Amino acid sequence: MSDVEVIVPVAFFAMIFGIIVLVTYYRNKRMERTALIASGRDASIFEEEEKKSKISSLKYGIFLIGIAIGFMVGDSLAMNGVMSEGVSYISMVLLFGGIALLGFYLLTRKKRKEITLGE
Repeated sequence: MSDVEVIVPVAFFAMIFGIIVLVTYYRNKRMERTALIASGRDASIFEEEEKKSKISSLKYGIFLIGIAIGFMVGDSLAMNGVMSEGVSYISMVLLFGGIALLGFYLLTRKKRKEITLGE
């Protein structure tokens, strides 16, 4: 039995499960927002969540770019014979992923101070 015969059904069911979880999550969020507005309460809590969502999207984008750069550098190190293939991929992906997260932290540090001082 090949690996593909095992991976495809597992990935398919994981994808279906993920879709069901996301649909349920966002339906509940919409119902909570509607209930807050219907009861006349302030719904500004959702604006703060949207700001956090944009920041986390930036974090994941920078992180994935760092991982991609790590794969490219690891591949070039493996092709030139500087390091063995497994070590070069793992070390470069971890190195550039960490650098990307550190860069995100430094990029958003000033903005986070402004947000906390404004509250």
